[in-house]
Amino acid sequence: MKKTASIIVTLLGLWGVSTYMIGNQTQNELEKYINKSNKIYADKGIALKLTDYKHSFLDSTAQIEVDFKDPEIIKVLSEDYKLPLKITYNIEHGPLFFKNGFGIGLEKIDNRLLISSLLKDNAKKEFLKILKDDINLKTAMIVSFDKQLNYTIESDKIDIDQDNKQLSMTPLKIEGTTDIENFKGNGKVNIQKVTFKEDNSSDGVELDNLAVDVSIDEIIKETLLFGDFKFSIAKVLIKDSNNPNLKEINFAINGLMSNRKVTKDIMDSTFKASINLANTKLDKVFKDLERINIGADMKNLGIEGMYEFQNVAKTIQDERVKLVENIQNQNQEEMRVTFAKLNSLDEKMIKKILPTLNKLLIKDKTNLSYSVDIDTKDKKSTKANIKIGYTGDIDFNKDIKKLTEEIKAKLLSTISLNVDINLNKKHLSMLPIPMLEQQLQMGVAQGFIKDNNSSYILNGYYKNRELMVNDNNLTSTVLPLLMMFTAH
Repeated sequence: MKKTASIIVTLLGLWGVSTYMIGNQTQNELEKYINKSNKIYADKGIALKLTDYKHSFLDSTAQIEVDFKDPEIIKVLSEDYKLPLKITYNIEHGPLFFKNGFGIGLEKIDNRLLISSLLKDNAKKEFLKILKDDINLKTAMIVSFDKQLNYTIESDKIDIDQDNKQLSMTPLKIEGTTDIENFKGNGKVNIQKVTFKEDNSSDGVELDNLAVDVSIDEIIKETLLFGDFKFSIAKVLIKDSNNPNLKEINFAINGLMSNRKVTKDIMDSTFKASINLANTKLDKVFKDLERINIGADMKNLGIEGMYEFQNVAKTIQDERVKLVENIQNQNQEEMRVTFAKLNSLDEKMIKKILPTLNKLLIKDKTNLSYSVDIDTKDKKSTKANIKIGYTGDIDFNKDIKKLTEEIKAKLLSTISLNVDINLNKKHLSMLPIPMLEQQLQMGVAQGFIKDNNSSYILNGYYKNRELMVNDNNLTSTVLPLLMMFTAH
């Protein structure tokens, strides 16, 4: 009995000491996390600040302000919202949690937030008037012993009825895991259904299964993110019985944006999107359209160059924000000067961005690919792929005029080109290009384009002063004309 009591006392002592130590470290860790978040997401125009922290033995409360940098956003939000936004979090110190269920970890963080509490009085009254129930956001986070932040954010169902129009949204759910030291992790966002309709009508918009899936594999210098950003909507249904040209649109969409690290110095960047219109009812030339796929693939970019490119863009944007902020308190003459500075920012950005291309573009490695695929319901396909490679050694640290002249003179020794186009003749009417078919027929007559009865085909290749088009070597015939054209 004494031994058991001794064990219990020892465990309670260890738990007490652990809780005390963890509780004393929580504020410092929270401030470090906020500072790191502000550096990583500085270009998003949002800043966090810990404004109040109350600590006790078992738990604490922390108030965090969410402020905005863009004066245009501030102007819009300040009409209805109390800025900066203030959110209070309840923190239970580990290693053992007892409130709302037993758990283990460093900290357990909870928040219950009514959206109406963020609104000014008039906006709050209007908000609660059109909403059947206030919207409650529930946040639950646990920091594990290995510094992993596991989080879940859920909202109530949303039902709004205003001016004979109804908006309904099933609960929003966000969940994921983030390493609080390096911000690696993953997260998912999902909304099962969103509908917008008029009363007593089937017309409107319906969205099914909206999903976002984010994974961050690495962050370089707190600004360059590597990982995947996937998004999808299983169904977008649009009905408008009063519009005979619209009929019914029903499609799905999927997309992917990705940054991948190839070596410690080189990266790839990809964008892909697919729109599936299999069940839609479009009008006229688009009625047979089934699927559109688009893609952009940038390979072998210099990581240091991409980092510098992003920093320049962010710096110019910050300058733009500051200038716009100043306009609100300026007289007419000061405003004239500010607008002149705003107009000159684009030229300033070009001058600063061009030198970053020396590290961004890698000779004989960097290439950019663009693709479009179109499928129709009769199983006909049109495909276009264009790939441009960088083969030159241009020094971009030059005056813009001199640089333009050099690029023009060296253009054919600076790039490689691959073109692969297969255009189905039944899809010509969907392409809004005047006299396209006549131009294609001229290309066939001159031997640049193949006509295989069902499609027009263009397959071209250029590199190192060799030009091939549809298996025809045009190096000695057409290439000299191109060289003359680019030289002037």
